[in-house]
Amino acid sequence: MGGLKHFLFRAAAVLAAGLALSLTTAAFANAAGPQPLPASELSKATSAAGSPTALGLLSKATAASRSKAGSVAVSGDARPIYALNPAFVRDASAPVATFWYAATTATRGTDRLTVYTAPDAKGTWQAVNVATGDTEARMFTAARGALVFTEPQIGAWYALAGNQVRPLNDSAINSVGKAPITVAAYQDLVATRYADKLPGSQYNDNGTAGGYDTPATVATSTRNLTIPVTAGGLALLVATAFLIRHRRRTA
Repeated sequence: MGGLKHFLFRAAAVLAAGLALSLTTAAFANAAGPQPLPASELSKATSAAGSPTALGLLSKATAASRSKAGSVAVSGDARPIYALNPAFVRDASAPVATFWYAATTATRGTDRLTVYTAPDAKGTWQAVNVATGDTEARMFTAARGALVFTEPQIGAWYALAGNQVRPLNDSAINSVGKAPITVAAYQDLVATRYADKLPGSQYNDNGTAGGYDTPATVATSTRNLTIPVTAGGLALLVATAFLIRHRRRTA
């Protein structure tokens, strides 16, 4: 599973550094969490989730659905999704997570879907993908107002509040246990898990990070993915986040 883990790490680092730089490099609210995404940016993400591009992706995603009742409807506001910060693996003083994408729930009949949006290199928000299910919405409900972030390498979801990291799904519970742990304890865990796989490591120098594996330990799910060619490199980076969701369902 090593190649996939490292590839995901590199994608998260590039996305944070290249596409969300202007959103996440302001002064941090505290040592653990990143500066929250401004409401104005989330409003743009919500608009992008209802754009013609998004509606086209939703139509493709539901084309083979058994639930044909009604039209596709984008409901609710965009929710910011953060991912484990590679810098945090090496440095406990870095923010735990960095912004990755925004998620907006959509419905068609009994189907529930999620529209993924992110800013391009010019800061313009675009719909870049659609996945079946409403994992992000459920994680936000479980987080009860705390910052939601994912450790996509293992399909784990957490809530970050103050100095505590709380597990939100089964994969996270398997990772840290049922009770919340401190940010310091979580940093120790991910440092042990990933420090030898970051860029510049022997793992990387050996070429293990080239491409990604399809390990037998990762179960295949039935999630549908629709990646538009118009989003270019952004779609490729964000699509990396969906590899885990395509192969492993979150709780």
